[in-house]
Amino acid sequence: MGKKVLKRRLIIEAGVLLAVGVSALAACGGNAAGTATRAANAGAGAGGSTAADGGSARGLTAPVVISHALAKGTAEATPTPAVASPAGGAQRSAPAAVTAGQGGSQAIADPSGEDPPTALAGFTLKYTQDFNGGGIPAEWDAYSGAPGGVSLAVADWVPSMCTFSGGEAHLMAMGVDSCGLEYYGGSQEYGAWFARLKGDSEPSGMLFSDIFLLWPANNQWPPEIDIYEDNGYRSNTRATLINTVGSICGSSPTFQCLQPYEQSNGPAGGIANDGTQWHTYGVEWTPSGVSWLIDGRVVFTAPASQVKSPAQQPALPMYMAVQSQNMQGAGTPAQRETMTVDWVAEFSWNG
Repeated sequence: MGKKVLKRRLIIEAGVLLAVGVSALAACGGNAAGTATRAANAGAGAGGSTAADGGSARGLTAPVVISHALAKGTAEATPTPAVASPAGGAQRSAPAAVTAGQGGSQAIADPSGEDPPTALAGFTLKYTQDFNGGGIPAEWDAYSGAPGGVSLAVADWVPSMCTFSGGEAHLMAMGVDSCGLEYYGGSQEYGAWFARLKGDSEPSGMLFSDIFLLWPANNQWPPEIDIYEDNGYRSNTRATLINTVGSICGSSPTFQCLQPYEQSNGPAGGIANDGTQWHTYGVEWTPSGVSWLIDGRVVFTAPASQVKSPAQQPALPMYMAVQSQNMQGAGTPAQRETMTVDWVAEFSWNG
């Protein structure tokens, strides 16, 4: 398959939004399709409503959707400890693990200590990638060129910054250069996606945002679903859903039309999370809404029933990508790793 065309444009600032009945201040980013060469996803999602903390939704009128726990692809069936309900209800136990993932035997645990999931109630496993090879896997592609809305002096996607060894994808950075990867072989409407990843701590003068996201297969923004996004601050995670499809909001959409949801990041609060440690980040997307998970626990839900017209919940094929983007231009004084990905998994929805 030939290389696709994609460019994301940063939308730098947003005002006060009304989302799910709660006003919130949002710093946001967006994007648009374009470019003549392969490339580039910029790394910011639009900001929006409320945050969830400790697994409880704040400011949502609908209850948090509790996800079914994942069955892991480990060698032996080991029950998973019970996990507290995000809404503070009864605990639930994950099903026992099974013996193999889609890619074959998983007898040896992955570098992060956890193998890809192999089962999820209501969904069917479609694809897993362990990054066990020495190069870009089949049906994956690396970004190239400047992210939309910024100059090459600020940030540049360079394929050579994407390396693979030890069963991991290593997203490297040198100066303002960094890595972005997309899986273009499995776009779908609705489903569940998971990634086992971690980022490195950010020394003074550096700010690389690590992101795991879903992007429209037709390259027309909006919408997008950011599954994990930290804006360079590894102590909190932010995830954003931009609730609209295609050109319904016009060529220069207002944020009232887009109606994004956001788990606020950094000083605004958000989900406390040590992004320098291995975690499994995921999203479940169905016609009912979108729910985000950290290590199998739902931390935030955006119900489709609360999307206000003319915005629409995304309902078109999307594919997954991982990226690390320089946010401020100073870059790194020497080559270093900014993000490590052990594996990704994709499930189709059974509805």
